[in-house]
Amino acid sequence: MKSRRDENSAATRRALLRTARRLFAKHGFAGTGIEAIARGSRVTIGALYHHFDDKEALLLAVAEEIEQELLARAASVDEADPWLRLRRGFDVLLEACSAPDVQRIVFQEAPLVLGAERWREVELRYSYGAMQGAVSELMRAGIMRSYPLEMLAPVLLALVRDSAAAIHAAKQRKTAYAQACELVGRFLESLRSEQP
Repeated sequence: MKSRRDENSAATRRALLRTARRLFAKHGFAGTGIEAIARGSRVTIGALYHHFDDKEALLLAVAEEIEQELLARAASVDEADPWLRLRRGFDVLLEACSAPDVQRIVFQEAPLVLGAERWREVELRYSYGAMQGAVSELMRAGIMRSYPLEMLAPVLLALVRDSAAAIHAAKQRKTAYAQACELVGRFLESLRSEQP
């Protein structure tokens, strides 16, 4: 059973992550000060530094939280057929990744601030790793044609990232989302093994 102190500490951390996410999405990493995050979370700067070493560590925690949410949303697709689960998972990801906070934090700020190598480590734990797992499972089952994973997984991630960016930038987002789902679906079909 958690103590009141542990519960307060967890609540403070949640508040810091929530406020940082909102401010990073609105103002970017450079435009967001530690003081504003602490003030918006109704904690002291000392409390912020108790939970996070610096603003970069806070950005990393926010980005990882978003990555976890994206994985959970893709995994929530209730479909027994593995191919349809992949297809619907991509539709879910396109919608989720087109959200303004995901676009700004995960696709712009985090890779830039943390650097390519460190961000790749995050991707390997979340999106990239999950993509490799899903694709290799379909290949082993003979549902998807065999391709080198180190080539295919980045292509699929780029497909989601860039399609979601196009949806986000579109004036008619519903139309853009439908078009992106169709295009991504056609691409995925080209990877499917010919059925006997």
